[in-house]
Amino acid sequence: MSITKQTKRGFTLIELLVVIAIIGILMSLAVTGIGLMLTRTKATKDLTNHKAISAASWTHSLDNNGRLLSPRTQKHNDANDALDSSADQISRFWVKSYDDPGATRLEYADGPELALALEDGAAFQYLGNINSYKSPLDPTARLRSYSLNAFVGVEYGIDDAPGTFDIPGLSEFFIPTMTASQIPQPSDTIASISEDDRRTGGPNWNGWLLHPKNDMPFLVWYDIPAFWVPNEVGASNVDGSTQTIKLTTQGLKDRWEEIIADPQNTGFSKWNDTDRTSEDDYNRFRKKLLPGRIGSILDD
Repeated sequence: MSITKQTKRGFTLIELLVVIAIIGILMSLAVTGIGLMLTRTKATKDLTNHKAISAASWTHSLDNNGRLLSPRTQKHNDANDALDSSADQISRFWVKSYDDPGATRLEYADGPELALALEDGAAFQYLGNINSYKSPLDPTARLRSYSLNAFVGVEYGIDDAPGTFDIPGLSEFFIPTMTASQIPQPSDTIASISEDDRRTGGPNWNGWLLHPKNDMPFLVWYDIPAFWVPNEVGASNVDGSTQTIKLTTQGLKDRWEEIIADPQNTGFSKWNDTDRTSEDDYNRFRKKLLPGRIGSILDD
């Protein structure tokens, strides 16, 4: 009788390297997938916050004779200005980003907001939590990630800001929208939008704004949307619905990269797009400012 001795064969070095490479690829795919899932989860929460802000404005209107929340966050205090912020306007400021005697709402003059800036605003009694003001996508330390549309909730138009009277081409857009009945297309009109204004290290000042005319020599972005998810931004509409607006033009993508490349963004001011590289995006946002009164979503 013969006995055959069997020897167990181990992995060769090449086989081990192949297995290790496959494991590495699978782990990389898993990490990427988890990262994308977390981003989408945060984006969903971001839209939930937007919906809550729009609902707060509606509920405020029911409690205040139809008046929506004001997009302003700061008062006008020019003694020579007949259109200084009125007591009624101030009572509707959704956030109060300024100090008053006995009320310190900023870390320092024109600096970041403290919690009291949110709690003293007209929206807080309806939102009830400062977390509703901060997007989970926002990488900054600010307390508030959102701005209201400068064309909505205003008594005489455009952020109720007298200084805009002097801006060429804006006088025709002083349109009162203090009540929802004054907004022709609430389902297509932006109520709130994510913004990343890093001027002076402070908050997003007042309402979100771009110049509503597109027939000038250049396009004027007074504020830039926050594209924390690549190439898209969350927003709510006046009727309480939410939307994700996609970025399409290279010009706006490049401008956004410039903003996030400078953590303090000390050189930022309004963006005059002289080469009109952002025109397609500009027109889409412009038509959502106040459709029916400014452009139309049906326009080319």
